[in-house]
Amino acid sequence: MMNSLQKKLKQNEKVIGSIASALAIIMFFSLIEIFISNLNGKSEIYIQPFATAVNGIFWSLYAYGKQDYFLLIPNVLAIVLGTLTVIAAFI
Repeated sequence: MMNSLQKKLKQNEKVIGSIASALAIIMFFSLIEIFISNLNGKSEIYIQPFATAVNGIFWSLYAYGKQDYFLLIPNVLAIVLGTLTVIAAFI
């Protein structure tokens, strides 16, 4: 049995999913600043981007299994940006 909040969330699922995906993409793009610092040799931050990439892998697997593209798209982006940022730390 669903309570009123659950019903409201279900009715607005696509709006909430779109907002959450947009915010996740913005958050993952913040890795670009770290990436640029790493390329310029000003930073050797790799733990946060590594954790982002690993987290993105598991969320992507989950999203793919559920066929939830609101979760899949931003988490694939997290894998790509996180991995590139980690690589840049060691260049």
